[in-house]
Amino acid sequence: MKKRAWIPVWAVIVASILISFEYGKVPPSQPSMIELLGLSFTMQGLLMTAFSVAAIVMGLVGGSLIDRFGARKIVSIALVVSVVGNVMGLLWTSDAGLLASRVMEGFGYGAVMTGGPVIISAWYAPAKRGLAYGVWGANVGVGMLICTGAANPILAATDWSGMWVFSLVAAVLALVMVALCVGMPADAERQDLFLDDGSKVESDAKHGVLWGYLAPLPILAALMFFLLGGATDAFNAFTITYLNVGLGYDYGAANLCSFIASIGLLVGAVIMGFVFAKAKDKGLVLIVNIVLGAIGLFAWFSIDLPLEATYAIAFFIGCVLGAAPTAFFAVAPMTARSKDTVGSANAVIVLGQNMGTLVIPTVVGMVLDASTFSAAALVMGGVSVVALAIAFVWRGIYRRKMVGER
Repeated sequence: MKKRAWIPVWAVIVASILISFEYGKVPPSQPSMIELLGLSFTMQGLLMTAFSVAAIVMGLVGGSLIDRFGARKIVSIALVVSVVGNVMGLLWTSDAGLLASRVMEGFGYGAVMTGGPVIISAWYAPAKRGLAYGVWGANVGVGMLICTGAANPILAATDWSGMWVFSLVAAVLALVMVALCVGMPADAERQDLFLDDGSKVESDAKHGVLWGYLAPLPILAALMFFLLGGATDAFNAFTITYLNVGLGYDYGAANLCSFIASIGLLVGAVIMGFVFAKAKDKGLVLIVNIVLGAIGLFAWFSIDLPLEATYAIAFFIGCVLGAAPTAFFAVAPMTARSKDTVGSANAVIVLGQNMGTLVIPTVVGMVLDASTFSAAALVMGGVSVVALAIAFVWRGIYRRKMVGER
């Protein structure tokens, strides 16, 4: 089994990076779409919102479907829908057509993001998931870096449709990888819900569909992800603006600082994968990570230091914030009510992530419109403190759960 595990696990990780191009293709394409299609600013926002809402819906429904029918089947079907959506967006370029295509693309994204951690946890025992979960936690960041890097040469040679073709090829490759390489181990070999001491949790009796979604630990993790993950998205969204408008850096320096922070996000995600897999006290790891994240978010929009020091701080904050998603994705299989509801537990956590992406950056943007960067820092740090309070509750419940299962 160990020799075979890397094939489905790394196939779904690569597929998650490829499908994230669907998310990242719109921002760099907007100037071309405005010029050629007359795209309004409102429609630009709706193209991102429609995608995120579809991903949320697919994440919730997909969790239950994955538990019942298997990850490969559900994720493959959703990716077929995403491929069709890409083609539709190229051919039907009215506002209605583009919105419909973005909804279809969101289905594939939501299914992969829900199914990936389920597949990883089924193939690897907790102590062996470090690298896999570390890379998984960084999948969207890696995808965004690739997509952003590819945008300039693609848009120089063609128009917005070149980015759609780029993401179409990526979606097809993701579909092929999942359909051919991703599968679940036999029930007797499934590694999800192993305890830290190596003992395996027995399956519970069958319950209703909502039973898996209403597990308290994944719900609390989703709330933390909503708050801290949303604050991280706000950090990413407004860092360049702050450095350029607030501190007066030129665009090149501001972009470089944002890029350095993005590298930190990836480094932190990988490091957290190893730390969280080995740590006995998972709750304490979460608490320390959130404390460091809150300090960084409170301080970031108040920093006015030499450029080199700003780069170093941006990298450190990126590492801290990038570590959190890895931990949140890793807790789903350990906190699900049974091995038959891991998909549902992960769907709840993905819901928290996507809702944070929709809500927190918008709130921070509204604060910036009405006030200062310092006020925005108070919002970002403040929601992180709320996440910290939830982390203490999560830790207490998790420790009682682990004691009760031994």
